[in-house]
Amino acid sequence: GQRHTRTPTQWKTEDQPGSRAIKELQGLPPTGDTHRHINWYTSACNDSEELTSIQLKAFVMFLTRAADRGMVPMYDLMNHHNGLINTRLQVDEEGGMSVIAATAIEENEPIYNTYSRGGGESTVDVFNTYGFVEDYPQLWRWSDVDMIVKAEDPNHAFGRYVGPDENSGVDAEGRGFEPNSHHYEILVISPTLAALHPTKALVHILGNGRRTIDEWKVEINNHHATLRKSHVNAMHDSALAVLSESPTTIKEDENTILPNERRLFEKVKKKGRVDQSKADTIQAIEYRLAFKKALKSAVDVARSGQFYLDSDEL
Repeated sequence: GQRHTRTPTQWKTEDQPGSRAIKELQGLPPTGDTHRHINWYTSACNDSEELTSIQLKAFVMFLTRAADRGMVPMYDLMNHHNGLINTRLQVDEEGGMSVIAATAIEENEPIYNTYSRGGGESTVDVFNTYGFVEDYPQLWRWSDVDMIVKAEDPNHAFGRYVGPDENSGVDAEGRGFEPNSHHYEILVISPTLAALHPTKALVHILGNGRRTIDEWKVEINNHHATLRKSHVNAMHDSALAVLSESPTTIKEDENTILPNERRLFEKVKKKGRVDQSKADTIQAIEYRLAFKKALKSAVDVARSGQFYLDSDEL
């Protein structure tokens, strides 16, 4: 049945009675960051006083629907889809904004924009701000203690790739070997196709255009040929550790826990009551399941993909 999903910033905090949703993230991002938006707004704009229900609704509406220039009629109603995006945004110096068709749009075809153009925001960010797991392509990002230390060096991530002196894979704008993120990252195109540690060049098309599956395969194969196996191994070990340390498995989440939570929600709903806390919990479990599947993809791709072997790895 239909559930009223909310943004994580609307969930109960961990210290509130009846809070389950944050715990059900099982420590995965955005744990610890779910209430960043509301905390900032309360502190900066409301003298640190708790928002009224009307203020909260207004804040969430602006957070999830506003463009960079504020609330814009019609534009605010467009949905996000980086795989099927068919528009581009054009702004002018006077503050005007236009939505331009990027492809031929057929009658009755949905009009899509993007909430995360060019890979700047990950699927984790989209979920934390808007409250949904985006359709493919998905860009998942995480860190561990080792990566957090490495990320303190702004140049560390550039070492993931074979340099332009060793390989001619740099694109025309010289972006070929610039990492999209200094953390672990996987770009998931489909359940069976993904790229590890994507570069800015690879993800630039997100929110800016489309690629077919065959086009993605070519791009990803070329990308992996420049990605050092040593960095792939580190990503494999990190993803596997996160999955191993999780209190529940993908199979348990998908086949037992999630169906049971949905059944209990529907049971209460049939009695005329909507259990919002239960709805938030289901939302968190659905998200963590998608995240775990992305981590499993990272493990599988790391084991089966063709990557660049340094001389000491041969």
